[in-house]
Amino acid sequence: MESWEDEIGRRHLVEFDEEMDEESDDCEYVNPSRIEAEDDVEEEPNKEGNDEEVYEVVHNMSHYDVMTMQFETVKNAECFYLNYGKAIGFGIRRGYKKKHPDGYVRYRAWLCNREGKRDDKHIERQDRQREPKAMTRVNCKACLKIRYDLKIKKYVVSGFISEHTHRLASPESVAFMRSHRRVSDGAYAQAHTLRRIGVGASQIVKLFALQAGGYGNIGFTPKDLYNKLHSKRMEEIAGGDAEAALAYMAGKNDGDLNFYFKYQLNDEGRLIRLFWADSRSRDDYRCFGDVLVFDSTYNTNGYDFPLVVFCGVNNHYSTCIFGCALLVGEGDDAYEWAITTFLEGMNDKKPCSVVTDGDKSMRKAIQKLLPNARHRLCSWHLECNANTNVKDKAFLDAFKGCMFMNCTPDQFELKWIEMVKKFDLTSNAWVQKMHRRKELWAMAYLRGSFFAGMRSTQRCEKMNHVLKMYLTPKLKLYEHIRSFEISIAWLRHEESRNRSETEHTDLLPATKMHSLERHAAELYTRKTFLMVREEMKMQGMYCRYNGIDDGVQCIHFLEHSYLKIEYRVQYNRFTGEMRCSCLKMETQGLPCCHMFRIMLFEHLDKIPENCILKRWTRKAKECLMLEDDTSNGSIRLTEMARYAKLISRCNNLCFHAAKTLEGFRRVEDMITTETVHVKEVQLRAEKLPIQSMTPTVSKKFGVLDPPSDRQARGAVAKGKRRQQEHRMCGNCRARDGHNRRSCKMPRQPAVLHPTEPFLQAGLNSDEDGNHGSQFRSEEALNLSSHRCEQQAHRLTMMTAGWPNQNNV
Repeated sequence: MESWEDEIGRRHLVEFDEEMDEESDDCEYVNPSRIEAEDDVEEEPNKEGNDEEVYEVVHNMSHYDVMTMQFETVKNAECFYLNYGKAIGFGIRRGYKKKHPDGYVRYRAWLCNREGKRDDKHIERQDRQREPKAMTRVNCKACLKIRYDLKIKKYVVSGFISEHTHRLASPESVAFMRSHRRVSDGAYAQAHTLRRIGVGASQIVKLFALQAGGYGNIGFTPKDLYNKLHSKRMEEIAGGDAEAALAYMAGKNDGDLNFYFKYQLNDEGRLIRLFWADSRSRDDYRCFGDVLVFDSTYNTNGYDFPLVVFCGVNNHYSTCIFGCALLVGEGDDAYEWAITTFLEGMNDKKPCSVVTDGDKSMRKAIQKLLPNARHRLCSWHLECNANTNVKDKAFLDAFKGCMFMNCTPDQFELKWIEMVKKFDLTSNAWVQKMHRRKELWAMAYLRGSFFAGMRSTQRCEKMNHVLKMYLTPKLKLYEHIRSFEISIAWLRHEESRNRSETEHTDLLPATKMHSLERHAAELYTRKTFLMVREEMKMQGMYCRYNGIDDGVQCIHFLEHSYLKIEYRVQYNRFTGEMRCSCLKMETQGLPCCHMFRIMLFEHLDKIPENCILKRWTRKAKECLMLEDDTSNGSIRLTEMARYAKLISRCNNLCFHAAKTLEGFRRVEDMITTETVHVKEVQLRAEKLPIQSMTPTVSKKFGVLDPPSDRQARGAVAKGKRRQQEHRMCGNCRARDGHNRRSCKMPRQPAVLHPTEPFLQAGLNSDEDGNHGSQFRSEEALNLSSHRCEQQAHRLTMMTAGWPNQNNV
């Protein structure tokens, strides 16, 4: 017998259908349940209180209470039915919708997520190749329907069916229903921030679970977060990856007038080369661009582009970045373009010295474009090559001794000949090649040329290690550039920390040369001063045994206490110039221990001017008029920066509010109220231009994405794609693409394992000999008697001879 509630619901549904038929000519009919975008029901913030209060109100509602409800907007009605389904134990989907010609919604319906049913033709399908999906539709009739009442200007409930034809879900299962899963804007903003610093999506979900008190309280599944991040990622590069990257750089140029970038296209209009340097990098090159180190790193983006990093060393003896380039291939043209573009961006200022890993293309480009620069090969790469080509630890130690020996070229030649004879390497091709290139790596030939203490590309290698923390092979070009900025921000933060340590801390005296040590501490940065102080400590190992003095120009002769190595120091008392035969000042830019020994002998209180190189001092950047980064930061904050600032300020509030129940309730109510208010502010401001998370410009470059089928030299091989191997024919065992059905060879009986029961013939098998896991008795009964006899005879013969392989 039908209950009175069902009778009321049925009567209202009939009336509602009649009203729809009467006004069908005046309304536009839309069936959004057939559109995927309309199927997703997004959960709005609950404005009535917390979940416990909502569940209590919903459970106490009767059918009559629902039928008499009124709503201001369609969203309010959807929010109610969503909370109702979440409390009762079912999900919802959007049903049909009718719009008035004026544009407002006249009718709207929401259905149970298990409404409808699968067509019988899909259920009875016999040629299915894979396991069918689980049934989710059971033709449930539960629904909520509303219509717009023109008299009261509100939406009223015109139909409501509360009975379901299926079992309702438990509270633990409700969280997995599609309509009750949603990655909120706040959760996405936090996840997006964490992704930009290299945190994986799985780790982000664990963080959300820890903050929410369990995975069931997050409100979405890990897959939902993956999809949300991916969809937003695709939106950012909707116009093309290369187009988005160039637009991002153009936007950076609008905010940083000294930002420089240049790109090159191939014949197809695809991006193949890109160089960029911001104002900080260009300023650093003005101050510390006398020595240039550049190297390539790989597997940092999705196109296998090698990333060429131009870097150097600053006055804190830490790495600074001058610029970066992404290149397709590493031939002569690529490196020539990179160096030429780099010099253009640096106002054609050329370095005095260059350190590379010895790549042939690099060497040719340097000889052509930087003919006056002194080129040095990386000592670390040479050590690795020596260990690979000779494989003798004793030789490696001897080779390093020759490489770093501070001596004259004649002394080096004697040492080299002695080493080659000792290890019998006269005919070794690699040793001969290294001797021909001795001017590129031996200290005997390089001393006197300024290299700022760098003899390898380890600074690039260290920088590459930092980059790999943020750059992955899956990154798009646009994401690669953004992540690169985050990685170099860490280096610049370290520089600021070193500057703070230099300016606000003082070291205690560690030598007996108090005046010179105090002057050096006031002059140099902290790390540079520590290197100078080590030279001061070593000066006691030398003694002056002779000298030539004419009153103005004097020459002092020094000798090591036990190594018996002689050095000559010249000092002009009139000009204050001092030079040493070790050439440490000319090579590294810092005074040597021999000079400090003579300073002590000459009773000097300060380091001579010609022994002070400005690039190592605290005033190395005084010529730059850098703007304060925080001067207008509050005006030009981006959306992401504002979000991060609010999160950091709310941490302390949430920490103290969670300590007491009263504080928790107070802060929760405040957040609920303010959320509604700021959303209204956002809606009013949507018509105005607002700053986005990423700089965007209206300029279109018309550039296609880079080619992705190239592999860079030195990159880790991704593994060659295995050619699609044809399945073996069940009859002739051939793998040429045909199967048992189309085989032209005489039909052979199928071979079964002797331990398998004969009922295997009744398994689900097709004519290709592929067996499934479901027992299909119909096919077993339809097997021909001739085939069964052949299989039985074969099984008997195999079983009789088991395990004798000869009988088989």
